[in-house]
Amino acid sequence: MMMLKNTLISSILLLSLTGCGGGGSSANDEQNSTPDVVSAVTYSGIFLDSAVEGLAYSTPSQTGKTDADGTFLFQTDENITFAIGDIQLPAVKAELLLTPLNIFNTDEVNDIEVVNLLRLLQSLDIDGDATNNIQIPDDAHELASGLSVDFSSADFEQQVSNLIASSEGVYQALISADEAIYYFQQTLSALGNSDNSNCAQSHEKVGYSGYFETFHHNVAGKATIIDDCTIEISQFSYDGGGPDVYFFAAKDHNYKSASAFPVGNRLNGQVFDNANFTIKLPINKSLDDLTGLSVWCIDFSADFGHMEFTP
Repeated sequence: MMMLKNTLISSILLLSLTGCGGGGSSANDEQNSTPDVVSAVTYSGIFLDSAVEGLAYSTPSQTGKTDADGTFLFQTDENITFAIGDIQLPAVKAELLLTPLNIFNTDEVNDIEVVNLLRLLQSLDIDGDATNNIQIPDDAHELASGLSVDFSSADFEQQVSNLIASSEGVYQALISADEAIYYFQQTLSALGNSDNSNCAQSHEKVGYSGYFETFHHNVAGKATIIDDCTIEISQFSYDGGGPDVYFFAAKDHNYKSASAFPVGNRLNGQVFDNANFTIKLPINKSLDDLTGLSVWCIDFSADFGHMEFTP
């Protein structure tokens, strides 16, 4: 995730300074130019859930598909429309950075239209791993020919079920809303936090810690609350044997509850032996939302080992 964060921030800083056709002009150029004619300048923007590749777009001057970095082209004061086949998203003003929040004109990550768009994009991803960016397959556009969907509808999942099941991606059905929101929050956190030092140390739980109790897969180690949004994992061991495994946070070890949530990146296939690292809370969560952590397997609702934060 650190690599993704650095790439995103570097790309946006670069975009804020450059256009794809702009350039400096000398005094001679200005003297010889025709005042009534203004050359159009083409800019490049980025569409992010994670970076989305293969999303069709059109403006009055540009058409194409986003590249591996989520890049699209536009000119000043243009509106842009994104689409997957005939699934057309609402037109918005083209900017250097656009996300599903912009598409539906909201700041609310849990907005149903935003969530359903996140679910669709991530479910169509060819390899099913949003942490390495999202690639929309070409056949998704063909399969969505003649398809119109309502992102606010309660039966949205049924509207796109055939599309997901028939596309080249690894998923056969829409991923859950919680999983889609989680990955998008990692992107937002990467954009909004350049390091781990942006959080205050005002919460009463700062300094609380505890040791993992071992249940399966040799889970062991310690977790310590460093500041209001950062948890240090130390002396951590895990044999990497479980599928779809995360650190999960919850109150009173109720990791099956709707209020439980993942913290940090997926642990799939990674082996840890006395490792030390930090994880950050999602942007809409606080230390009030947890009393402990579990190394939790989503597929089987299995607790591989958990700990309780105590003074």
